[in-house]
Order: sequence, then C-alpha cells, then structure tokens
Amino acid sequence: MGGALSSLMAGYLVQMGYASSSAVKLMTFGEPRNGHKDFANRFPTLVPWAYRVVHRNDDIPHIVPTAMGYQHHRNEIWYNNTMDENDPFIECDEPESLKCSNSVAPDKWDRGDHSKYFEHGHPCRKTPGPI
Repeated sequence: MGGALSSLMAGYLVQMGYASSSAVKLMTFGEPRNGHKDFANRFPTLVPWAYRVVHRNDDIPHIVPTAMGYQHHRNEIWYNNTMDENDPFIECDEPESLKCSNSVAPDKWDRGDHSKYFEHGHPCRKTPGPI
C-alpha cells in the first residue's frame, strides 16, 4: 500500500502546485493499482520521472483487478529473476503491458516475491531479515 499512497501523493503535490513536476521523482516497489484510466493517463504529465518496480510473480501489483476499472500508471520495471546484482530487467512504458508483469498468469502470482525485492528480504525493511 505504501507504493500506491506514494504515487497518489506525488500526483497530488504537483496537481495542487505544492511542487513542480521536475522536482518530484517516484520509484515504487510492488505498487498495487490505485487509480482509474484517467488518473493513469494523466499521471505521466504530473510526475514524468516515475517507475513501478515489480519482482517476478509478485501478486500485490495485481491484487486490485482491472475489471474494477483500475489501471497502473506507465513505466514498469519488471525483474523476471531473483533481482540479484546485474540481473536484467524489462522496461514497459505503457500501462498494463503484456510484456512485463501482466504476462504472468494469475495462478503463478506469488506473495513470496513481494517479500524479496533485490534479494534483501522484505521491501519495507532497511536490513535483510525475516518478515
């Protein structure tokens, strides 16, 4: 939920004039869908430097279904591996691209991948360790 709230706040800060779009940079990890199509389409004009990092089969980015009208904003960085140092990634510049994490079938989604970003344990912890 932290990634979703961060993206909402980043867009809000720029939309309301509290910060310029060039002053806000956003990188989230395992961000769930948090806005409708209009939000997703407007977001890149508000926060042009924004990336959603997704680890392999992480289920959290898909927990809010598109059938409810929600859509990710663009610029997904997808690691279809262990996210070890120098592991390759794919960048998808369009929302809901089938070339990135949306290519994973729902029966392959895994909560464990949400807990192992960059092979250092839980993404919300500053040091490796159990959840």
